[in-house]
Amino acid sequence: MSESATMLENTFIHLPTFGPNRERVLWSNGIFTWEDFLDHFGSSTRHEHYCSKVSSSVYALKVADGEYFSTTLPSSETWRCFPHFRKIAYLDIETTGLAPQSDYITVIGLFDGESTHSYIHGQNLDDFSKDIEEYDAVVTFNGSLFDIPFLKKAMPGIRIPKLHMDLRFLLASLNIRGGLKKIEQQFGMEREDDLKGLNGYSAVLLWQEYMRKNDKDALDKLVRYNSADIVNLKTLLEWAYKKKRTLTGFDHIYSSKT
Repeated sequence: MSESATMLENTFIHLPTFGPNRERVLWSNGIFTWEDFLDHFGSSTRHEHYCSKVSSSVYALKVADGEYFSTTLPSSETWRCFPHFRKIAYLDIETTGLAPQSDYITVIGLFDGESTHSYIHGQNLDDFSKDIEEYDAVVTFNGSLFDIPFLKKAMPGIRIPKLHMDLRFLLASLNIRGGLKKIEQQFGMEREDDLKGLNGYSAVLLWQEYMRKNDKDALDKLVRYNSADIVNLKTLLEWAYKKKRTLTGFDHIYSSKT
């Protein structure tokens, strides 16, 4: 087992009454995987409930059931699903304001890990509802408080993957705080010169400029600004995953036992 292996199959904190300390006790006793757990406790009636949960986890992983892990893992631990779930949608939306009751979505950006896809109001915005169903998980920055609720209000019935990793809170747990653009600067990530200094209010003004004058340059700039908000999320998630994994102590315990 290497550090590049997925952390999910070494996870036990989604079991009832388990937390990080109890999980580490299992690892320290040589029970590193769900298979190890079932081999060790499978014949114990006392652990029958836990074995049932572990068996359910094995099956959910086999069929890529992200929703199962979104409901069994604490929200602060969904990072463990990466990189096992590879069909990930990195998302960000632009709107005319903050209130979904009176404002509307202008642009949705989706980065699939290789290329970006833009959904624009009045053009192809409705395609997003169908396309998002192809993914196992979503990654956002502050999306649990803004993007996802706004999308659900604006697009009733939309089926957004339940498995969600919100980088704002994941990075904050590693003492990386602030807005996305400030965090990007800390990591040495650069944006195009004409996008530097733009913010959410700038995005509103660019949309207004496009609507008033049919200014295609303003729309292009808005779309590029939106894309810039998602292309670095994968790199940030990869960094956070490695840091969080190290903090669990798993790799240290595993290497000392094998």
